[in-house]
Amino acid sequence: MNMIYKSIVSGFLFLFVFNSIIIAQLIVESDTKTIQGFSEERLDRLNSRMHQFVDNGQLSSVQTAIMRHGELVHFDTYGNADIESETSLSDDSMWRIYSMTKPIVSVGLMMLYEQGLFNLNDDVASYIPAFSDMTVYSEENGIQPAKNKIKIIDLLRHTSGLGYGWGGGYVDSLYNTENKWAMETTGEFANWIATQPLYYEASEGWRYSVSTDICGRLIEVISGQDLDEYLDEHILTPLGMDDTYFEVPQDKINRLVTNYTDRRGDKLTVIDHPKESNFTKTVTHFSGGGGLVSTISDYLAFCQMLLNEGHSNGTKFLSRKTIDLMTQDHCKHTPRTGQLAGTGNGFGLGFSMINDVAATGALGTKGTYGWGGAAGTYFRIDPKENLIYVMMIQLMPYDHLQARQVFQNMVYQALVD
Repeated sequence: MNMIYKSIVSGFLFLFVFNSIIIAQLIVESDTKTIQGFSEERLDRLNSRMHQFVDNGQLSSVQTAIMRHGELVHFDTYGNADIESETSLSDDSMWRIYSMTKPIVSVGLMMLYEQGLFNLNDDVASYIPAFSDMTVYSEENGIQPAKNKIKIIDLLRHTSGLGYGWGGGYVDSLYNTENKWAMETTGEFANWIATQPLYYEASEGWRYSVSTDICGRLIEVISGQDLDEYLDEHILTPLGMDDTYFEVPQDKINRLVTNYTDRRGDKLTVIDHPKESNFTKTVTHFSGGGGLVSTISDYLAFCQMLLNEGHSNGTKFLSRKTIDLMTQDHCKHTPRTGQLAGTGNGFGLGFSMINDVAATGALGTKGTYGWGGAAGTYFRIDPKENLIYVMMIQLMPYDHLQARQVFQNMVYQALVD
């Protein structure tokens, strides 16, 4: 009798505990409001954390956006566009996106590729003759004639042997003998770069570089249009990116956010004010590697086109297979320096991508791709989650804040479906 009693009691206890768990889960689910799989409560957590950078005086402002399944699930604007004048940041504020120009220019070049106007393994010198007789520097041999020709694919994936002049090496010193960014045209810039020795033989290493600026010049040579005209006609206007420019129009200068640094002391210091900025003066040298100003809404439109497998608003910009090619790791077996070394990321044709989530040390998804800009701007496209996230800030340098990593982690912790 005792055994039967114990069995009955045990059964009731099991049902009670089981039902309690189910009820608790239902309560949690009913209390969590979501939009496209994102918890509203956890998105508030994202806002609070990003606002801390501004409240602590580390950033002047921050703007963040998330899209999933083509729907805007998060958009937040916080801080001042200019601290001294106390001008509030607006939803349509304009940002120096610097190297986030590179993916746009890479897409522009690949649109010409889809027209059969060049092959990826073509020598750059076939289109820009100044690259015909390149040299390469090594400590052992000094400057010698280069053995490998730079191919167009080398420019797109940063295996060209070109650089930026960052560092204290011999080639760096040569890159800094001229104010290359003050040169009047993209063509003049490209021809001058071609006179400098390579850091290493083309195709034999990955080094972040002015390669995409040379891609911009290739667009001009192949299309017969200046880079600004080509991008405007074939990408910006069709996508409705009406606030993306190399030169900010006079009637929009008041929307450009001031750029800051914190190198000179404890507080933020202006390094580029809209009234004195080169972005608001006459521009004739269109930097394909870092010359654009844009808004977060414009850049979301560009990202959504890529996530839509190359189409938007009834226009086909790229084929699905071209985007697939661009977002594969083309540098798996290439020695890497700088941004890629030991990060779990690879590099394709204009984009980096996550190869190993664990190695990145952050929340994320394998196959996510994107890039960022020198003032801290950042975007990623996650095809598996049908997700886009973009952050805009203006701080140089920015790495010490780890704001990009914080933002990415806060995006993924809010994804609950």
